[in-house]
Amino acid sequence: MKLSLCLLMPLFSIMSFTTMANVYNKKQLEQLAEEHAISIYPAQADEELQAFASPIDSRLNIQPCDTEVTAQVPNFNPYSKNMTVRIRCEGENGWGMYIPVQVKIMTPVIVAETYIESGQTITQQDLKVAMIEKNRSRNGFIADIKSIVGSKAKRQIRSGEAIISRNICFVCQGELVTIEAVSNNLSVKTTGIALSDGSYGDTVSVRNRSSNRVVQGRVSSVSEVQIFL
Repeated sequence: MKLSLCLLMPLFSIMSFTTMANVYNKKQLEQLAEEHAISIYPAQADEELQAFASPIDSRLNIQPCDTEVTAQVPNFNPYSKNMTVRIRCEGENGWGMYIPVQVKIMTPVIVAETYIESGQTITQQDLKVAMIEKNRSRNGFIADIKSIVGSKAKRQIRSGEAIISRNICFVCQGELVTIEAVSNNLSVKTTGIALSDGSYGDTVSVRNRSSNRVVQGRVSSVSEVQIFL
C-alpha cells in the first residue's frame, strides 16, 4: 500500500501542474488586447469605444502559462487611435508578444428615423440617435434631438442618414421669426421675416415687421434670431 502511494505522488504532481497552467488561444489574447486598449483610452461619458486587434500569426504556437497573462501599452499616446499592446506571461517559462490594436471612438449623432421630404417640418418621431465614428462627426452633425425639432429639411433626407446642419434650416427664408434684441440684462422681442436660410449659429438677415428695417442676427433656435445691442 505504501509503495502504491509513492508511485502515485509524482503522477499527482504532474497533474496538478498541468491543471494550474493557463492555456490561451489566439482569440482570447486578441480580446484581452482589445479590452485593455478600451480600458485605458480616454473618452467622454456619451461616447463608446471599439477596439480591433490585428490577428495573431496563425503559425505561432502559444505555450501554456503558469500565471495569469498581463497586458500593458508601453509609451501610450492618448491622442493616437493606434497602439501596441504587450501581452506577457511572467511565469517560469515566460513569453511575450505584441498585438497592434486600433481604437475607434463612437459618438452619438441624430439620424433620420424615416424618409424626410425636402421642405418637411421635422418632428421628434422623424429622428433617432445613432453612433458614428468621431472623426466623421465634425462635419456639422447634430447630437441633440430637441434642438432641431421644428426645423425644416432643405433637401430630401434618407432613412438612417445623419442630420447635418447645412441640410436643415432653423430659420427659413420668407418665414416668420422671433427677433430678440439683447442689451446687458434687458431683452426685447419682436417679429420679422427671414430673408435667408440659416442653421444654428449662422448670421442671417431679417426684416423687422414693426420698423421695416433689415437687421443682422444670429440664429439661436428654431424660428428665433438674436441681436446683441
